[in-house]
Amino acid sequence: MSHKFNQYRQLLNSSLDHAVDYLESLPERPIDKQSSSESLRKAIGGTLPMAGTSPEHVIQKLVTDVEEGLIGSGGPRYFGYAIGGSFPVALAADWLVSAWDQNVPYYVSSPATSIVEETAAEWMLDLLNLPKTAGVGFTSGAQEAIYTALITARNSLLEKAGWDVAANGLYGAPRIHVVMSDQIHSTIKRALSMIGIGLKDIKTIPTDHNLRIIPDTLPAILAECDGPTLVCAQAGCIDSGAFDPFDEIASCVETHPNAWLHVDGAIGLWSAASDTQKHLLKGIEKADSWDTDGHKWFNMPYDSGMVIVKDAGLLAKAMGGNNMGDYLTDAIAKPDRNAINFGISASRRARGVPVYATIKSLGKEGIQAHLDNCCTLAKRMADKLRNVDGITILNDVVSNRFSAQFGKGDDAFRDQLTARIVHQLQQDGFCYPSTSGYKGLKTMLFSVLSCHTTAQDIDASAEKIIEIYHIELEKVQEECTQSDATPCS
Repeated sequence: MSHKFNQYRQLLNSSLDHAVDYLESLPERPIDKQSSSESLRKAIGGTLPMAGTSPEHVIQKLVTDVEEGLIGSGGPRYFGYAIGGSFPVALAADWLVSAWDQNVPYYVSSPATSIVEETAAEWMLDLLNLPKTAGVGFTSGAQEAIYTALITARNSLLEKAGWDVAANGLYGAPRIHVVMSDQIHSTIKRALSMIGIGLKDIKTIPTDHNLRIIPDTLPAILAECDGPTLVCAQAGCIDSGAFDPFDEIASCVETHPNAWLHVDGAIGLWSAASDTQKHLLKGIEKADSWDTDGHKWFNMPYDSGMVIVKDAGLLAKAMGGNNMGDYLTDAIAKPDRNAINFGISASRRARGVPVYATIKSLGKEGIQAHLDNCCTLAKRMADKLRNVDGITILNDVVSNRFSAQFGKGDDAFRDQLTARIVHQLQQDGFCYPSTSGYKGLKTMLFSVLSCHTTAQDIDASAEKIIEIYHIELEKVQEECTQSDATPCS
């Protein structure tokens, strides 16, 4: 069966119509329609099709069947977890990436997109004020970027200790000490467990009430590390948006004979692009590697992440260098960007194209305006909530996110009430925060990441949060009078 190139236009136009209808519905549609997995399986699942179905019918049925199970995370009032929207230009560029269908790890397989990614990488280093010597790889997200950076760190630390990982593997290798914040994101630990660095002996650095590393404690901890040592810091803590004191951390790490400093900047690294926020990252350029997400604060379509390593040669060496099959020898030897030297993927789409298009469209000024607006809106929401009796903002709001608790009384009562309020907000569907933990407390995590969010969205969402707070507080208090099992204020 031969497919014709003139079949694309009708199908893509149909997809365009459905996509635009969906995007334009986001400001009004419920964020979560609360569909059950059973109903979705009934609509979407079934036995393996034996006969074909017309493409037009498949697209129409797909749109109809998934509609009830889509989360409106690209809308203006989605404040949960760390999920951003999409700049229109980024989405449009990403559609071209799918249509062009280029495989970018080798220059010879896609010269144009290789140069686009090369340019996007150079612009990113300028935008984030990071060393121009750095290598930049476009990944599926911060998790893959962390994985890639820590592989590079592992190999480089062990090489300095006299051990060649590529030749000898890890059996018998010197042990790598790991030092990190007690608030480090789980993606760091997940990456460590995948690359053969055990979690058992991690040394944690205590944090202050804003969840920032307390730098005075670091020298004593590093003094216990008598071999290769990996130190991980954080730009934009998941629960508070706080930034570790990089200048002090880097100065301390520099005194160690064999240490590597990695900064997890999945959310907050983008603050370096803002003239009003970059003071929060003072000294971050002294690190050895960094990671960030495009699909969070930078509003790229999924999936988009970046790994950045100060010494591009170390990154390329860790990724295998020229250790390729014979049929790729000529391809890898070309004097142009071969993206396989900057990441683990041997086949992938041109993720750097939406990044390029967005930087070119918005410019530094437009990107800074987006970043600063998100911070302004997060502070606006925090101010509205903290003025309500019984609502506590747990951290200084220095960036685009904060954690809050509801109610008065002991931890158990506030934890239960907070969980109920967030659950009801998600059920209601008007706005969508999420729950998290703040040094053991159950919290409402509120993140402003979307380019579509306005002050009006914040004000309307604040009214909804306060309304549901009072409703749930009254319910809990009534339940307290009826049951000894319910924690009471």
